[in-house]
Amino acid sequence: MPKLTGEISAQFAVRSGLTQLIHKYHASPLKIAKTFRYENETFLADANAAPMDQLGVYMMDCSPGLMAGDHYDISVRLEEGARVFLTNQSFTKVHPSLGMEGSTQRQTLRLEAAALLEYIPEPLMLYKDANLFAETEVHLAKGSALIFSDVICPGRTQRGEIFQYSRYANRMKVWYEGELIFYQNQRIEPAAMLLTSPGCWENETHMGNLFIFSDRLQQRHLEAVMECLDHMNGLAVRVGASLTYKHGLVINVMGRHAWEIQSALTQAWHQIRRSLWELTPLLVNK
Repeated sequence: MPKLTGEISAQFAVRSGLTQLIHKYHASPLKIAKTFRYENETFLADANAAPMDQLGVYMMDCSPGLMAGDHYDISVRLEEGARVFLTNQSFTKVHPSLGMEGSTQRQTLRLEAAALLEYIPEPLMLYKDANLFAETEVHLAKGSALIFSDVICPGRTQRGEIFQYSRYANRMKVWYEGELIFYQNQRIEPAAMLLTSPGCWENETHMGNLFIFSDRLQQRHLEAVMECLDHMNGLAVRVGASLTYKHGLVINVMGRHAWEIQSALTQAWHQIRRSLWELTPLLVNK
């Protein structure tokens, strides 16, 4: 494994009825910023229901981004009943990697029983000649839930960098109670692929996904999301969604602007919060 050039390790647990960051370690240029607290309101008729506590966490990258040879490792663990919203400050920028040496990013997410992690990072920006391998491993316990998004940009489009990166490989594995329930292995090499051909990217340049994993998911949650996305106004995007083999729902959005992808995924995210937990939208200021 390549030598680490940036690392974050964080552990969350419920203490005195509130989710707390009980352990953290970070190595430059990655950093965990100060936490903040949400009090989620519900749509339930009971006006006396107590707000659902949730801890917000920002990750920071003090460098210009991932350079050739960089290897980032991010590890997050939620103990039983912990509820966390996780994001980062800005786009993850992947710089040119000339030659064979690229950059890598590995993420490991572990959720104990009844834990909730909503991980909504900013988009990934692949500069010209960028070469990135990204891997995410998720371990879920009974009753836990993960909402995770990713958005891929084809380069600095205002500079004409559209699909000029060298390679983007992305692997995701999800275990539930020790059983592998989801596996995705994506590899894009623009120079070797006809990305504009029918059935591929065609006229689109940006892609985003929203992954939801919970043993509470049912067909009605997919139908609620699709109804929500069918009524989007002013967004020139293509949308698809489906249930996975077990305990999963994946939403895919393609378009020509990152903000449109993010807007569509945000609407889907808010709908899932409502249909799964009767929670109001989580409003995030950046």
